[in-house]
Amino acid sequence: MTTDKLTITERKIAARAYAGRSRIGGLALLDAPADVIEVKVESWLPQPADVVIDFCLQRQNFIAIMPEPMQVLWSSTETGELGGTYHFRWWLKHVIPIEWVAFIDSHEPGREFSDQQVRGFFRYFHHTHTAVDDGTGSRYTDTLRFAGPFGPTIDRVILRSQLLAVFRKRHDRMRRMLSVLA
Repeated sequence: MTTDKLTITERKIAARAYAGRSRIGGLALLDAPADVIEVKVESWLPQPADVVIDFCLQRQNFIAIMPEPMQVLWSSTETGELGGTYHFRWWLKHVIPIEWVAFIDSHEPGREFSDQQVRGFFRYFHHTHTAVDDGTGSRYTDTLRFAGPFGPTIDRVILRSQLLAVFRKRHDRMRRMLSVLA
């Protein structure tokens, strides 16, 4: 069967198989566990929804908006696309290397896409990027659904606040970068 004929589920399983050959954190759950935590970060951005979504799908922008150093070790695409796989290393607090493999599992051009960790730090991590036009720009929302390795208490008390801080910084960087394009 050719890659073009593979379903999203088959591609996700293939991405997970690739991840299984790497020397990084554990394999992630593909289905959300009962103890998943949800975090939403929303901002107004000075560009229409389609520009914001295209911006987020560009590999170089993905790296540039991260508040901590990041390097992409491998990617199946430069511009993000349904079925695309990314293997990257993110440096938490400039000290702790966190490697993970993510898979783009949904994409509505100009409106939304989501990616799911198939291997890495979290037991489960799913991230949806949504942009909606508001007449002067767009409302952009990151919705994170996650379950960490240490259980729901640590997820609620520590990881939730850490993710909020990281994504607020990402939104600030996105706003600055997109303002230049306005």
